[in-house]
Amino acid sequence: MSPTQKRVVESSELAPRTAEWLAEVLQRTLAGGGRCSFALSGGKTVGPIYRILAGMKLPWERVDFYFADERCVPPDNPESNYFLAEETLFRPGGISLQQVRRMEGEREDRDAAARDYEALLPPVLDVVLLGMGEDGHTASLFPGLASVEEKERKVLAVVGPKPPPWRLTLTLPVLNAARHVLFAVAGEGKRDAARRVFSGEDLPSGRIQNAVWIMDRAAAGQ
Repeated sequence: MSPTQKRVVESSELAPRTAEWLAEVLQRTLAGGGRCSFALSGGKTVGPIYRILAGMKLPWERVDFYFADERCVPPDNPESNYFLAEETLFRPGGISLQQVRRMEGEREDRDAAARDYEALLPPVLDVVLLGMGEDGHTASLFPGLASVEEKERKVLAVVGPKPPPWRLTLTLPVLNAARHVLFAVAGEGKRDAARRVFSGEDLPSGRIQNAVWIMDRAAAGQ
């Protein structure tokens, strides 16, 4: 199934427009007075988005943070998605780390780490931010691997094609059950994968249903 909602913006507007969308959805979810779950991703595209979010006056104390995937490295490793979020969002935004449920990628027993993270997840995630790789992968769900076909597990330890190879990732059932999913995609290197996804080719990113895509013109081919 190809995605149905696509917004194309100038490259300079990708981060602010994405942050605005996320802030609106977070505020709408929190309007009832409860809490909100927000799953983060890593990569070069999301750092500027997190920096903008950190400066917004949002009720962060009522947001619980999760991760869509994580590399199997210590949390202070620059390759870590947690490290990126701490540097660009948690610390600048004054967000308590008690609200953060990080994936423990540094554990030797990776399958146990995946199962323990399954136990931490809420029944349904409210908001998920995703990116897309040049091969069409999202989170750490790579084309052609068995993890893309997983139907029962919520979190898996997987081996990706690039170093560091081992990762923890949410699975498609969790991502497709989320209430709001946003892809932020930038750069000419993503153009071919985006074209393939929107033409209906079976790539992991295209299997995320009812997602909103915010893309810059380079990625959209415009």
